[in-house]
Amino acid sequence: MTLNQLTTLIKVAELQSFSKAAKELFITQPAVSHQILDLENELGIKLVERGKDGISLTEAGNKVLKHVRVITESLEMIKEETTSLGIELKELKIGSFGSISANFLPGIMRLFKSEYPKIDLKIFKGTETEIRDWISSRTIDMGFVTLPCNNLKTVSVILDDMVAVLSKNDALAAQKSISFGQLTKYSEMITWNSNCQVLVKKAFQSLTGKLPPWKYNVSNMGTMLTMVKEGSGIGIIPKICMPENIPNVQILTLEPALKRGIGLASLAPFADLPPPFRFYGNYQKMDRR
Repeated sequence: MTLNQLTTLIKVAELQSFSKAAKELFITQPAVSHQILDLENELGIKLVERGKDGISLTEAGNKVLKHVRVITESLEMIKEETTSLGIELKELKIGSFGSISANFLPGIMRLFKSEYPKIDLKIFKGTETEIRDWISSRTIDMGFVTLPCNNLKTVSVILDDMVAVLSKNDALAAQKSISFGQLTKYSEMITWNSNCQVLVKKAFQSLTGKLPPWKYNVSNMGTMLTMVKEGSGIGIIPKICMPENIPNVQILTLEPALKRGIGLASLAPFADLPPPFRFYGNYQKMDRR
């Protein structure tokens, strides 16, 4: 009997689906089936049955589940107890993506090093998909993600405004703000591959009933800003991503306001983590001078 088998049984019971349990556990559906089958073979009883309405636990399965929950809760208590013993933490591995790495991370890294000089801070830069995978595989301890982020424990760190960017030569540049309704009539919008663009798409659909009129899809935000500067279209980006004093680019606020939440994600709730791990999650409460 393994911890993975017990965790899988709990997820199958909660979600009443092998496929949904596999998705939350970041394993394949056959792996879920094998773990349940191995557990059933070891115990010599049927724990799960399939019916027209989906997956359900047998009477024996429900009895076993009560004990499984006690076991997993006890293991969490053991982790908390060992943490409280003051075992020295030697390194902290954090995942970060583009705009956070460039605009937010350097300042907080300096604060962290002054608070915990003996801890080696390692930054893993990647896409948000890579960061979530690294957390799930325990390659890193925690990582920055766009909220909401299902399947992981998160704490909010930044709430950033989304803004429209366009050439100062554009007729709309004389405005201080721009509405989503106005943008639907603009035929040359630019987007790039980013989770925050999913947020933009949802805002357009909710407020106008239409998809964003994206004409160009570029590989990164730098390319998009170059196109904006040259008058090739309008983009919507997080304000934190906007370089200072970029020539020939005008920033307009959006009406209504659209905000992007950035948080830290980990496998365990932040309240249960050692103080150095909670440092980044508590940054929202600090003086950010």
